[in-house]
Amino acid sequence: MQLTESNDGAEPSCDIVDENATAKVKRRPFGSALRSRLNNIVSMYVPSTSSPVSQAEAEVDEHTELLSSTDAKPDQSTNKSDDLYSIRLIYTGDVLIKCIRNEANASSFLPKEQSPEVAAVAADSHTIYLCLDHVPYVFLLKTPEADSVHTVNECANRDTADPSPIRGFIHLTVPGIGDLVPRELCVHAPTSETRVLYTVGWVLPTGVEKSSSVDLRKRQWLLAKFSLTGQFLARTRIYSYQRYSGITVDSTDGKLLLACPILSNSHNVNGHEVTKETVENSAGQLCKLTPGFERRVFSVTMGNDLAVYRPDYVSQESAGRCCWASVQRTSRANENSSDNNQDSAKVAVSRRLFAFPGRQLEGTDKRSPREWLHVMSWDFADLNPGRISTFDADRLLVVDATTGTLSYITWPDNRDKPTLHRVTRPKSRPIRLICTNHHVKAAYPPVAYFVSGLDLYSFQFN
Repeated sequence: MQLTESNDGAEPSCDIVDENATAKVKRRPFGSALRSRLNNIVSMYVPSTSSPVSQAEAEVDEHTELLSSTDAKPDQSTNKSDDLYSIRLIYTGDVLIKCIRNEANASSFLPKEQSPEVAAVAADSHTIYLCLDHVPYVFLLKTPEADSVHTVNECANRDTADPSPIRGFIHLTVPGIGDLVPRELCVHAPTSETRVLYTVGWVLPTGVEKSSSVDLRKRQWLLAKFSLTGQFLARTRIYSYQRYSGITVDSTDGKLLLACPILSNSHNVNGHEVTKETVENSAGQLCKLTPGFERRVFSVTMGNDLAVYRPDYVSQESAGRCCWASVQRTSRANENSSDNNQDSAKVAVSRRLFAFPGRQLEGTDKRSPREWLHVMSWDFADLNPGRISTFDADRLLVVDATTGTLSYITWPDNRDKPTLHRVTRPKSRPIRLICTNHHVKAAYPPVAYFVSGLDLYSFQFN
């Protein structure tokens, strides 16, 4: 399914809200002929109306102070009765790394002279799942909200008498292939009694003791499914490049949503570095798979004559009853520009959010995805979207890829456009990773978790 763009006609627009100020929106055109095309992309732009240094940026609120403090303590909260949300430090990086180093099996993969980076994070109602760079393990952490009575007792290597924040760990091993070092992670509860993990990672071949010894250019990647006991359940084929980046489960139907920034590896054509630009400008794709990777439900190819789209992250249904993707857009005009023309390259590359239906809405006759799968591209001038995560059915969390600040998007049914709300400011410590425990059938309150440095925070709306 090919995305299309045009520069004729007129199009809708969206709002950006910052401290109760709404930016006026100008309209950019798109061709009426697109309405008859399948899976067209409607590109919408939101200009910036903020001053270089606004009063809101100059005033450091309590949330910013918490994220900026070097001596913040766990459970420190910024709760106020009139606050819209609260941010709390759960675990410091020092505590987490110290406890992980005490795990004899995993400690052999950790560098001794420096702290490892957090590679991925996921969560459900009672557990936070944490992955470290170059370590083929998933560490299960206790959540402050978890009650031991409601804990699902299926975690491997679990010691209930241990006061450590680590509830257990899972060694990721693919039979016949080797250990799997995770780079992306998500958790899903098919039933109230079971949990499964989906992870995108690269293979640590059998017999190789240190993951750092594997040449980056020779890494083999795959998407795999595991139970919380560490049992291997399914996998995709092996790729010589990271085909899958963003990963989440659409909890409305239990199927897997994936962002595929690269669909082929041009390096394999002749093995020379000269093909790097070809790889960077190759098409990407959004797709939905069945839980065991048996069948593709739909896919949207991310490219056209004007630009190349490479989706990095994807989220399940949220604001506007849409699934969302965080996408890099590269103008094809940049392919013929001079390498010395850096200004042209900067203009040609941008990021935006895609909104698309992940399923056919209920109450209508069953139709092919070709009839109902249409994509809208939202280009916020004040936002460079990076990682995204569904907080609940009405709010999408967005981390700015440049500043590491947190925002959220709403899209009420009575509005024809979404609205962007700011949470943290550029003076805050940058956020790298974010996840939520959202499940469409959940009875528990939604909570988000994010990583800043090595510290782990929780985020909730009051």
